[in-house]
Amino acid sequence: MKTKSILISILLFLVSCSVTRAQFNTIGQVKSKSIYKKKKPQETVLPASVDSVASIDSVMGLPDEECMNGAVTDRRNLSDGLLPFLHASLPLKSIHVTSRFGMRHHPILHRYCMHNGVDLKAHYENVFSMFPGKVVSIGHNKRSGKYVIIQTDSYSISYCHLSSIFVRDSQYVNAGEVIAVSGNTGMSTGPHLHLTTKKDGKVIDPAILLNYVKGMITPFCI
Repeated sequence: MKTKSILISILLFLVSCSVTRAQFNTIGQVKSKSIYKKKKPQETVLPASVDSVASIDSVMGLPDEECMNGAVTDRRNLSDGLLPFLHASLPLKSIHVTSRFGMRHHPILHRYCMHNGVDLKAHYENVFSMFPGKVVSIGHNKRSGKYVIIQTDSYSISYCHLSSIFVRDSQYVNAGEVIAVSGNTGMSTGPHLHLTTKKDGKVIDPAILLNYVKGMITPFCI
């Protein structure tokens, strides 16, 4: 009888331990669920914005040149010869290109030929020397009418179809000095100013020098 009581006590003890272990496992599972946290998404760090003109140019691939009415003008085309001359002037009070440099249908000859300069709108207006220089030629011919050529270092500028000329041969002039009055002489269909520009004796687009001067006064492009 005593032995039976001892066995029953041992059995009850084992059952009690089993229930306790089961309860502990259940609590642990619930606890693990209760402390689970969802991971927050990582923040995306944007790259630093471009904040300088130089870096914008490098990103955009902007060319180092400007335009005037479609003509390519690059300040790198200018030699050091013009750089010492800090004073410069546009040839007229206002610039309006009526015929650009390059191939065109000639209004009088009625055929395609090279236009070796630009035509500027001008109705008997004062014409100014663009740069300081020396008058190397004054004359009159059938094509250009009355003209003046001024030399500045390796550059020469011809002012054509003039009505009056105020300078003399070999005279030195300043930038902005009135050298003539525009007109309608020579092979011309109406009053205007024709400019021919040369560097080392070779014809170049006058837009290069016009934009150079304009760039000394206002933003580079006319």
